[in-house]
Amino acid sequence: MALLSISVGVAFFAVAIIWFGFSAILGQMENSGFAYNFIMCMFPAFIGLVLIVPSTLYRTVFVFAQKPEQTLKEKVILLLGLFITLLCFSTLIKLIYT
Repeated sequence: MALLSISVGVAFFAVAIIWFGFSAILGQMENSGFAYNFIMCMFPAFIGLVLIVPSTLYRTVFVFAQKPEQTLKEKVILLLGLFITLLCFSTLIKLIYT
């Protein structure tokens, strides 16, 4: 179940990154919808983080405690979740100390 949550969260996070990219490339700063578009991009990113972070932490503890045999797909999903979780925590730490 944790792998499914991580997979869905990574999909939401990817949608948010793509949306951010298209908004930045195709948007015009003078347009009032530019800032609104960036704010709307935050919702899929937030949903992705809510799904990814707790599931990744749970799955990581489970893997270290139980040491189950994992397939390559499960390892890749867990590594993506760990990468996004580390990005989230490093961003929070940077925001706290600046």
